[in-house]
Amino acid sequence: MSEGILDEFINKLKKDKKLEAYIFYEESPIKVVLPILDIDFGRKQIEFEINPKIEAMINQEKEIYLKFNNEVLLLRPLFWNKETLVTTFPSLAIEPKVKREHVRVKCSQKNPILLEIYDNVNVCVSLRDISEKGFGFKLPKTVYLELNKPCSGKISINGKSLPIVFKVLYKIERPDNTYRYGAKILNATTKVEDEVAKYIFERQREIAKILNTFAD
Repeated sequence: MSEGILDEFINKLKKDKKLEAYIFYEESPIKVVLPILDIDFGRKQIEFEINPKIEAMINQEKEIYLKFNNEVLLLRPLFWNKETLVTTFPSLAIEPKVKREHVRVKCSQKNPILLEIYDNVNVCVSLRDISEKGFGFKLPKTVYLELNKPCSGKISINGKSLPIVFKVLYKIERPDNTYRYGAKILNATTKVEDEVAKYIFERQREIAKILNTFAD
């Protein structure tokens, strides 16, 4: 991120004395307002005041997103408890979550979605999240998937196994020796679209019950 954007961002924080941002809980965006306690230029850290509800959300995702000057920025928590949060200075987000056009949900461990990938890799993986147009998953670095190349496979969802074609749009290196992939569904059949929509609806109902506990 350029020094100019960073300087503008810090100056706005100093003026507003608060940050309006989003924390994604189960891939659902929750808007939060974080009062600023301190900006440490030497360590490039920002200290915020938080509450136990925000702490619970950070414990899950450990990422904070915001829009600034038509960019999506990411702050990574370094330390937090029920009252205080310390983050890094912002960086440009690789995955612009707050600009998504379609609802995305995190897949349930009780009702997982499995993806079998053919095309010379022949692996089966549990999806991390899904929307009507795409999904995310993790694979070991030893498994190679080419970006922007159509891949064929089979998706197991709601007790049904259906053929699917997709392409990987991006991959992010993770500290656990894996890559997290983001993929777009290509030419989805009506059956795939119906089952994905059904899954998302049911997960939204589950997540809404959880989010009610975070309401002010």
